[in-house]
Amino acid sequence: MHDDKDTKAGETHAPWQREFFKNIEAFIRYGVPEEEAKRRLYTFLKLSVETPLPAVMDTFKDPTALERVGVHTRQNPELRDFVVSFLDPLMTNFTFEGEENLKYILPLAGKFPVVLISNHISHLDAPAIYHLLYRQGGEARKVADQLAFIAGRLAFEEDFGRLGLYMFDTLLVCSKRDMTQNPGLADTMTRINMRAFRQSQALQKEGKVLAIFPEGTRSRTGSLLGFVDTVYHYVANKIIIPVSLEGTDQILPADSFLFQQARGKMSLGRPVLVGELSKKLMAELPDYVDRLPVPEEGDKKQFIIDNLAALVGRQLHRHRHGTYRNLYRGLDPTEENTLIRMPAQPQENILVVGHSPAATAIACVLANQNVTVSIYVLEDELAAECNEMRVDRTHFPLFKLPPNIQFTTNPQTAEKATMVFQCVRPWELDRYYSRLKLYLAKNDAPIISAVKGFTGSPRGLILDDLAADYDLDPVRFFAMSGANYPQQIMERKITGYEIAAVSRLDRIEYLTKLCSNAYIFARPAVVPSDVKGVQLGGALKNIYALATGLLDGYYEKNLGGNNDNSLFHVSNRFYREMTAIGTALGGKPETFSGLSGLTDLMLACFGQESKDRQYGHDLVYGKADPSHKSSGLFGIRSLPNLIDFKPEKYPVAWAVHAILVEGRSGEEVLDKIVYNLRRV
Repeated sequence: MHDDKDTKAGETHAPWQREFFKNIEAFIRYGVPEEEAKRRLYTFLKLSVETPLPAVMDTFKDPTALERVGVHTRQNPELRDFVVSFLDPLMTNFTFEGEENLKYILPLAGKFPVVLISNHISHLDAPAIYHLLYRQGGEARKVADQLAFIAGRLAFEEDFGRLGLYMFDTLLVCSKRDMTQNPGLADTMTRINMRAFRQSQALQKEGKVLAIFPEGTRSRTGSLLGFVDTVYHYVANKIIIPVSLEGTDQILPADSFLFQQARGKMSLGRPVLVGELSKKLMAELPDYVDRLPVPEEGDKKQFIIDNLAALVGRQLHRHRHGTYRNLYRGLDPTEENTLIRMPAQPQENILVVGHSPAATAIACVLANQNVTVSIYVLEDELAAECNEMRVDRTHFPLFKLPPNIQFTTNPQTAEKATMVFQCVRPWELDRYYSRLKLYLAKNDAPIISAVKGFTGSPRGLILDDLAADYDLDPVRFFAMSGANYPQQIMERKITGYEIAAVSRLDRIEYLTKLCSNAYIFARPAVVPSDVKGVQLGGALKNIYALATGLLDGYYEKNLGGNNDNSLFHVSNRFYREMTAIGTALGGKPETFSGLSGLTDLMLACFGQESKDRQYGHDLVYGKADPSHKSSGLFGIRSLPNLIDFKPEKYPVAWAVHAILVEGRSGEEVLDKIVYNLRRV
C-alpha cells in the first residue's frame, strides 16, 4: 500500500489518490449531498498530503532527537472533528453494545492504571473506537477524549491513513518485526519503547486510558490472532477494559482505497483487574471491578496474555475466536461465548494416550464436557512446554488449549483414569503401552481406540495387539472412527464419529453423547458390535488413497488435464474391494457403508489434505519423501501377512503393494491394471 503512493514522473496524483476519487459516487449513495461529498473527499485528499509526519518520527532520521520530540503525540481537535464527520456516513450502521459499562471507566482513570484492549482487523480500528464513543456523547465522549493509543511506526508513515491517528493521543512504539527488518535502528527503537512505557505510566496517572491492540498486527481473516507477549508489561497488574470490534474491516477492505458503508458493532466489557495492585489501591478498588487473579505457579505471562484474549473473544462471534476457539464451550450455539473451566467435580477423568494430531483434537472435543483430560506423552520437556504455552507445540502451535487439558508423563495417571482414549499411532504402540500396561490393568476403564491403521503384527489391528501383547481385557474395548482431519476438528468444522463396542453395547449411547457437541456428531456404528469393521474401514481407506494418488499422477504425467472422470469412476471399485478385504478380515459388510467406511474412504481419496493421496501422486513424479511415515504406507506393507493377497482378488491393493513395497515400475503396473479398472 505504501509503495502504491509513490507518484511517477509526469503524474499529478499517486495511484491511490486517483482511485480515491471514485469514493464521491459512494458517498452520494450513502446520503451525502453531491457538493458535500466532493468537499469532504477533496479535503481528505488535501489533508492527507499536507499533514506532516508527527515530530516523534524525527528520531528515525536523527536518534539524538528523541529527548527533544519524545514519543507522545497529542490530539489535533481540528483534524479530529474532520475525521469524525468523514466517518459518519460510513459508520451509520454500526451499533454500540455495553453502554452500561461506560460509567465505570472515568472514576477509575487517574486513580488506577486503566488499559483498553481490542481485537485488530482494520487500519480504521482506532478511529472507529474513538468515533463510536465520541458520537455516543455524554460519558462516552469524555472516555473517547481520554484515550491514548499505542501506535507502531508504520502507522504514521502512510499518508492515506495518518489522519485518523490525530483524532486522539498516541504513543509511538516499535514492534519486534520492525526491529528485525531495521537492525541499524534497533538500539534507537529500544530506547523509543522504553520511553513509551514510562510515558504510558505518566499518562495513566493524569487520567488517560491507554489503548492497545495486543495482536500486534491486523488479522486478515477477522479471527483472533495470538496476542503478542510484548504487551505483558502494559497489561499486567492493570485494570483492563475489553473491547471487541466487528465490521471495521469492511469500511476499508484490504488492498482497496474505496470506502464502504458497513455494518458492524463495538462491544465494551466490564473492567477487570488483571493481577494485583498496591495494598493501598487494592483497599480502594471498587466492587464493580471484576478480578482475574494470576496463579503463583506456571508461566504468568502466558496466563495473562491468553486470558486477555479470552476476555476480548467472549464478545465476538464464535467464528471469530481464531487461535482461542477451543477455549470456549462448543456444546450449544446459544452459549457460544462461555469459557471452558476446570471442573471442581469432573464427570470423568479421561486419559488420552499418545502424542499425535488425533490425540490433541479428540482431547479438545472431550474438553467441552465437565471432564478433565490428561494427554500422556513420553518426553518431560515436551509436556512442560505444552503446559506452559497452553498449546500442542508439535502439531497445533496456533491453537490455545482449554484449562481442563494437561499433558503428563506420569504413567500412574492411567491407574486413576475413568476412561482411556487410545490415540497412539500404530507404529508407536510399544513405546507407550510397555510403560502403561501395569497401570491400565489396575482399573476397568473403557478403552476407546480412535487412531486408524494397521500395526504390522500378525493380528494387524490396534485393539487386537493391546489384548495380545499388553494383557488388556477386550471387554473394555471400543472403536471410534469417522471421516475427519484433526486440523479441521481443531478449527471446529462439523464432522462426526461412529462407535462400536466389543461387549459393553449399553455404554455406546453414553460415549456418543460425551463425544458430541455443536460441531461433532457421534453415533453408534452401523453394526454397533463390529469393532473389527470400524477399525478396518479406517485402516484400509488409506491404501486406496495411495491408489488414487498413483492413478492421478499417472494420468496427469502422461495425458495431462483433469482426471476427475477416471478417479470417481474407479472409486466404486475401490469401495467394493475395500469391503471385500474388510469382510475377509472379520468385519461386517454393512459396517463399510458407514462413516468409518465409505465416508472415510471418500475423504481419504478426494480430500484436499489427504497425505497418502499426495504421497502416491508425488511418487509418480519422483518427489516422494523416502522417510515419510503414514497409515497407508504402514498398512500396505502389512496387508499381505493378513489375507490371501492375490492380484486377481484384490487388484488395486496388489498394484499399490507392487509399486510401493516391491519397487516395481509404476507405469508398468498401472498400464496392466487400468484397462481392467474400467469395469466397476
